[in-house]
Amino acid sequence: MTKVLPKIFGYYIAQIGGPFGNDDILFSSPIHNKIIVNPGDSLTNNTLVIRCKLEDLPFLPESIDAIVMLHILEFTKNPKLILKEIYDSLIPGGYAIILGFNPYSLWGITKFFNQAKTGIWSGNWLKPSQLHRWLLDMEFSLEDYQTFYFRPPSENAKKTSVMEDIGQTFWPYCGASYMFIAKKTSIAVTPIGNTEESFVKSGGTIKALPKPTSRATQCNRN
Repeated sequence: MTKVLPKIFGYYIAQIGGPFGNDDILFSSPIHNKIIVNPGDSLTNNTLVIRCKLEDLPFLPESIDAIVMLHILEFTKNPKLILKEIYDSLIPGGYAIILGFNPYSLWGITKFFNQAKTGIWSGNWLKPSQLHRWLLDMEFSLEDYQTFYFRPPSENAKKTSVMEDIGQTFWPYCGASYMFIAKKTSIAVTPIGNTEESFVKSGGTIKALPKPTSRATQCNRN
């Protein structure tokens, strides 16, 4: 992620899903206006926070340059609807960076035999081919796909660290997590300019946010 975000530029970037904190995922992004959607933990004062339903994002159409999603789709009832919200919120040429748990991995095998089905094991892990098909159907183009973390689930990950190099060499698509980098390919009907902005005071500083639609009143902001 830290190698991807520095290459994406624009005015607004949003993160959906954790972790959150002083070393948050968006730190490496050069985009100044950073937005966190539906946070679960404390955040830094440099980030604007929005709480809302993921199926009803409070952004104007074509107003966000990049959206990072961290293990969200596998824990929602309607992942396609969330992807549609992501697509509508992105500017033409905007990026969706999606992280998910890979069923074709040692972790996926563990999930299959796990009887408890709690925590991360309770999610509906999407097949990479299925997510890829959804993205193409929504007029995204796939810019990159990779998997990472090839070790099995273990409380002592250091003992299996050697599997990282082995996995990247011999089964590069079988990491515990996958990352899709998708680009919105539609062409804007009208030029995108500096639209009217609403300003939200957060942590003692004034932050700029793409003007919410009327449904933003359903959301609580910090």
